[in-house]
Amino acid sequence: MRILITSGELMQSKMTRFLLEEVGYSVEHAATAYQAEHILDRGNIDLILLDEHCPDIGGVSLCQKLRSQYHIPIIYTAENCPVAERVMALKMGADDVLPTPYNPHELLARIEAVMRRYGDESIRLFSTYQPISVGELRLDPVQRRVVIGDNREELLTEREFQLLYYLVQNARCVLSSRQLLQKIWGMEDITESNLVPVYIGRLRRKIEPNPVKPKHIVRVRDLGYSYHP
Repeated sequence: MRILITSGELMQSKMTRFLLEEVGYSVEHAATAYQAEHILDRGNIDLILLDEHCPDIGGVSLCQKLRSQYHIPIIYTAENCPVAERVMALKMGADDVLPTPYNPHELLARIEAVMRRYGDESIRLFSTYQPISVGELRLDPVQRRVVIGDNREELLTEREFQLLYYLVQNARCVLSSRQLLQKIWGMEDITESNLVPVYIGRLRRKIEPNPVKPKHIVRVRDLGYSYHP
């Protein structure tokens, strides 16, 4: 599993990284919000360990920003974290809050607990997926791969695959951002979020001949998105 530690506290981050790598996790570190988003945009992070200390933006504000853009488990950590800050972090999108300094065994247990919840969701979403072809596009649900034409292949992250699969399943239908947030991200209590346009942009860069002028994943103004073969 791949974990991103986001913290301006370098010594604490090194110790946490050592602990996580000792038990087999792959770990990356971001000292700023900009670095965190750059790493997350690559689409290969499974969990964010977000510390309150971030030099370019407050930890709670960064938590809210990351939650609006990425559907990834977030564990928020803070020194002597008062109840008010814990509540605010949870409201801003954290899946769990852990006061620092923390016991290493507790950290590992909380990571496992959060990932179990997300893992159950992924299993449920993928259980009925079958290979699908529309026009020149073929989706392989086993390898999370899209094949375009005869020889162009792109690997998708799990969430990218879910979104593209659902769009292709409903080709030529207009799907609203609210529908996509409910179906793909399981968001029932939907607030302001730019998850859908962010992921639409990623898919366009992978499957469109010209992402700036998309011809397959098109936006229907004021209504939503539609896939055109």
